Amino acid sequence: MGNIMREYPFKRNFYYETEKAIEKSAVSFVLGARKCGKSICMKQLESSIKEAVYIDVKKDFESDIEKIKFMKQVRNDIENNKKIVYLIDEATYLHFPDKEIAETAGAFSDVKNTNTKIVFAGSQSKALDCWGHRAFAGNASFITADFLSYPEWLAYKGIAEVSARTYQDFITGTREFYSEFTSTRDYLQGCLDETVLSNQKAVEIIFENDCSDISAEMLLDVLYASLITLHNHTNYQSFASSHVLKDTITHIFSDEYLQIGDEELKKRIDGIIGERYRNFRNMDARQIKQCLQFLTNCGLITTTYVTDDFSANPYVCQRLLSDHNDDLTKPDVMRKINICISYPMFYADIVKDLLGDYMPDQFPGALLGSIVECHTRGLLPQTGCFEYHDSEEREIDYVSNSRLTAIEISTANKKIADTHFEILPEDYKKILLTKDKTGRQDDTELVPYYQFIYDLSVGKNLF
Repeated sequence: MGNIMREYPFKRNFYYETEKAIEKSAVSFVLGARKCGKSICMKQLESSIKEAVYIDVKKDFESDIEKIKFMKQVRNDIENNKKIVYLIDEATYLHFPDKEIAETAGAFSDVKNTNTKIVFAGSQSKALDCWGHRAFAGNASFITADFLSYPEWLAYKGIAEVSARTYQDFITGTREFYSEFTSTRDYLQGCLDETVLSNQKAVEIIFENDCSDISAEMLLDVLYASLITLHNHTNYQSFASSHVLKDTITHIFSDEYLQIGDEELKKRIDGIIGERYRNFRNMDARQIKQCLQFLTNCGLITTTYVTDDFSANPYVCQRLLSDHNDDLTKPDVMRKINICISYPMFYADIVKDLLGDYMPDQFPGALLGSIVECHTRGLLPQTGCFEYHDSEEREIDYVSNSRLTAIEISTANKKIADTHFEILPEDYKKILLTKDKTGRQDDTELVPYYQFIYDLSVGKNLF
């Protein structure tokens, strides 16, 4: 595996977390989005750990019989306390993965073992997380892998400067790190294929993991729709109007920002995404809910409940998207849920599809603001939070009652008077993201948006 180390010398933050987990726990699970770098991490671990054996279940076995024999050998080594570290990649491709993981837990419970270590990894994080917790409860380590973070990108490039300029470079330069990433559509199709497979192979049902009625094109329809609903609080009636579609997108990508003529841009919009929005309008609420569930499970979007009631149950968004809820309507999606694309790389890929040769090297104001809001929401805790928005158009981007924190996300130097923090209950910590202002003003903390994202992200320890 020396070639892996030469080809991929840069080690991600979750590599070091997995290394520590192997020392601490007999069994670890590396969970994360498809193609975010888990397999490279596992191969790097094989190169650096003397007793490690790397297995790619998908590639290394030609039949289910071979997979069954392999897992039997793993259990024999557990029983014999063999000093070995099994790095089992693509674990969802085992013959019956949930059964095999459960039997592995049983083998450890039957003997005193201090030498055998196992790391399971795979792209179906929803499934692996479910199977791992069912089998091991609190007796296993769970490591979260993710796409390249802003601090990791700085470390990868050897740059120490946290600034607006380097954040812009991170947005446009992340694709260079993922050379195998071809398009968001291909990525989503791969996610769907793997989810179907894991659902078929599992002995027990995995709740909230159904994708039987959706396709990669439908998932793209929802992602593109999120660009229109994002931060515009578009109601369903307006969204369903074709001229609103053109006018909204034209405004976002107008010649004010990109020097593109309105008519030229409208023609391009009609040609590229007009059909996507028509498709979205034809989807029923059940299909939209399934798409949102799937994209959330893949870690590609965040969904935030929108309310004007500070005492509302902040977990209602999960209930709205639950398999057991049949009450969600399409207007509910537009009115009650803010959908954000979590990773700048995917947001930028969709924008590039829209703009083609007009794609800028640096994202201008309105577009940067949307990316920053998406990215920030993806980094903040997603449970127990909501977005405040009332009939008087007063808005607070992120409110957490459990953490007594409110955040206004901006890439400009917004005035405190424009934040609506004054409507908050007492004792809330107030944070305003800015273009470049720092310090405190009244009872509000001012933080440049790029510094806030840096501070929330993993990988600062890599410098």
